[in-house]
Amino acid sequence: MAFNLKLPDERGKQLQMIAEAEGKTVVDVITDHIRAKIAAGVISADLPGVEVEKAPEEIIIRAPGFTASLPVQEGPTLADLLKQSGPADLERKKRWIEGLAKLTGVKVKRMGAGMTLVSPITGKEYPLSFAVAEDLGDQITRATE
Repeated sequence: MAFNLKLPDERGKQLQMIAEAEGKTVVDVITDHIRAKIAAGVISADLPGVEVEKAPEEIIIRAPGFTASLPVQEGPTLADLLKQSGPADLERKKRWIEGLAKLTGVKVKRMGAGMTLVSPITGKEYPLSFAVAEDLGDQITRATE
């Protein structure tokens, strides 16, 4: 599900100008702003609607229409994969993702501008942009600490 913003044309053009000046996409500019507000304590670092819970033996991830669990010791591996989900070194990541899927059942599939988690419990998919995948990785890291 995508969230669409309606901005006055002038604001949209200003966002594009900022992105071009910084060599980024508009989504990156907005992501940077959100992360700055998180760092300043204005909002929580947890993704809205996403729960990551550490139980004695497992990490449980719940998102709208999606539930998955994995052994607690594999939480850091999934977190690292999500935090490094961009296009660099895809072959290494692919091997890690395949290995993690064999250990936990949680599959990670690449898609255009992001990735999709596939629940071993329900088979449901949870699509994530690369930036949101990184934030979920951080949320998993916090839950495992």
